[in-house]
Amino acid sequence: MRLYILALIAVFFIGCAPAVSREAMELVAPEVTFEALARDPDRHVGDYLLLGGAIVSARTDTERGTELEIVQHPLDARGRISATNISAGRFIVQDRTFRDPAIYHPGRLVTIVGRVEGSRVGRIGEFDYLYPVLSAHEVRLWTPADQPGTTRTHFGIGVGIGISR
Repeated sequence: MRLYILALIAVFFIGCAPAVSREAMELVAPEVTFEALARDPDRHVGDYLLLGGAIVSARTDTERGTELEIVQHPLDARGRISATNISAGRFIVQDRTFRDPAIYHPGRLVTIVGRVEGSRVGRIGEFDYLYPVLSAHEVRLWTPADQPGTTRTHFGIGVGIGISR
């Protein structure tokens, strides 16, 4: 019985684990919101932020690594994306690591801790857009099962088969 209770407690805490490491979270400036960053990215140069969203594009370069364009979505207290129908804008993450665009493809959700490097003007369709630019410190790519509103915890009796796509 004790083993069963310990197993349930372990499953509970694994499900509540933060999206990024404790070391990365200690770098984050929690008082800086994405809205404040979007208004004046250059004011926050050097700050580490916890941000999340959906990948719009992933571009690779042999000299610079990978650049991710991300549409921002709000995060919960653990750094998980809490809603995908809300956004305060877009941002760019520069990562020296090669991230395969076949895996980091449009629509995949990510949570990142990154250092604000400044801003860059780009285009979204016909519009000029001021992108905050961050360098990646830690990147968490979420699986489709981790979409907001889904749970990986299931209770029941019997045998079950899980099939993933």
